Amino acid sequence: MQAQAGQTILLSSRRPGRGRLLSYGFVLPAATLFVIFIAYPILWVIGQSLYAKNAAGALVMSGFANYAAVLADPTFWIVVRNMALWAIITIPVQMLIGGLLAYFIERHTLRLRGFFRTAFFLPVVTSVSVVSLVWVQIYAPYYGIAQEYLKHLGIVMVNSPIGDPKSAIYALVVVNIWQWTGFSMLMYIAGIANMPSEILDAARVDGATGWRLAVHVVVPMLAPATKSLLLLGVIGTLQTFPIVHLMTGGGPNHASEVFGTFIFKQSFVLGDTGGGAALSVIVLLLALVLSLVQIVLLGARLTPASKERQ
Repeated sequence: MQAQAGQTILLSSRRPGRGRLLSYGFVLPAATLFVIFIAYPILWVIGQSLYAKNAAGALVMSGFANYAAVLADPTFWIVVRNMALWAIITIPVQMLIGGLLAYFIERHTLRLRGFFRTAFFLPVVTSVSVVSLVWVQIYAPYYGIAQEYLKHLGIVMVNSPIGDPKSAIYALVVVNIWQWTGFSMLMYIAGIANMPSEILDAARVDGATGWRLAVHVVVPMLAPATKSLLLLGVIGTLQTFPIVHLMTGGGPNHASEVFGTFIFKQSFVLGDTGGGAALSVIVLLLALVLSLVQIVLLGARLTPASKERQ
């Protein structure tokens, strides 16, 4: 009996170690992918940002000279201004239109609900190449669809809006809003679907109907979706590249330049890999800072433990 008891204690003492190894085995594939596709590229870019090409074209250690050169470049601050305009206009407008569409579809349509959902979400899943091609034709002077509407107001477009330095960034903002408003709509539809019907019924009993119900009951209950859209909107703004690259290439004269196109030109067009890497690191740090600021200001908690302590 004592031998059996000792063997049982020995086996039980070994089980936690085996369970820990098994749990590490489950985590290993995801950790390996993270190291290969995220951690290593980030570290590689940080390393590249510390090197520059000399007169012979060889890479030499330059320290933080690439960062100083990026911050001293006037084009960088034009890009920062464009990014700020992009975020300030697109994020609120997409959320507002998406929220109105979601409320209208979920509360005032029955038979055609699936049709409206699909119709407004279709631009989100449409190829960026197709979207850019269509909008280039819409903005075309003399014969574009926009010109067909403007001629009734006596306005004739001599140049395309995306070819004018004063309007290029705003013309691209309109395209971005048209393409991604459906995503905001979908997020708000999910939020409306998860609303407790008891709260809405109680609000109606208390006399809240129409806009009063929407503003004072529905909007506050959609706060989680709104916070998520704010965070995703800021990150998406910093990642903007395809639509600008295909429609304007960042021109004319950097009027529609964004971080994505600026990094592309520095790294692959001008061949300044160190400057492009430094710019990439700056954008990464900016994204981290803005994300953390939003997490703190919007009342989110980084860990469940911190939530319990507070």
